[in-house]
Amino acid sequence: MAGALAITGAGRGIGRAIALRMARDGWAVAVSDINGDSAAAVAAEIEQTGRRARGDALDVTDPDAVAAWVNDVDADLGGLTGAVANAGIITIRPLLEVSPEEWRRVMAVNLDGAFFFSQAAGRVMAPRGKGSIVIISSASSRRPSLWLGPYSTSKTALHGLTRNLALELSDHQVRVNAISPGLVDTDMWEKIDRERGGRQGREVGEVFAEMIKMVPLGRAQVPEDVATIAAFLLSEETEYITGQNISYDGGFQMP
Repeated sequence: MAGALAITGAGRGIGRAIALRMARDGWAVAVSDINGDSAAAVAAEIEQTGRRARGDALDVTDPDAVAAWVNDVDADLGGLTGAVANAGIITIRPLLEVSPEEWRRVMAVNLDGAFFFSQAAGRVMAPRGKGSIVIISSASSRRPSLWLGPYSTSKTALHGLTRNLALELSDHQVRVNAISPGLVDTDMWEKIDRERGGRQGREVGEVFAEMIKMVPLGRAQVPEDVATIAAFLLSEETEYITGQNISYDGGFQMP
């Protein structure tokens, strides 16, 4: 089902890896990020491979901007058939210390942003009777993680969003699924390692190394790992999968 893909938060990390993978698989890709320069840089990488791309600054907490961007991408790249809601932020502190502003900001980006984007994508896909929406969740949605309360809560809420969107869009043959990665070696985990370790008086790298010991397959993920499962869910091979939250984590979330 190679066609046109829109992805949020794709200026680096997991989002960038998914964008590059989908371009390699033949998709035209629209990259967005709060940092427009980062989005443009990823789009330029894609264009160097001969695929169509665009890179745009986008604040996913602005529903009007999100809807306008999705409509522009749909018109520009020839009809949207895939969407990946990846934009996310994190705050690292005990819940008793989290300010109302911090709480609302994490929810605005991680939950509201995924809703606004998936809603806009669903609105253009539904009339055509096809499409796949992928929402990037997290292992933190299924198991608590020290001092990541707002992030964990926002990612748990994405499961409800995924199931309800999947149900309502099923009549239109638009599939909606979530991916819950585990310990992905990205800037976000560097931040967790640094800030959590700092509070605990530990050396840089210690927290992450300790967490890796909890992964049965014995290694951290790289963004390209997540891109592999995203590509699978966006493909026609998964036309009978919807409403699922797939743990893709080396066994980290195993009961």
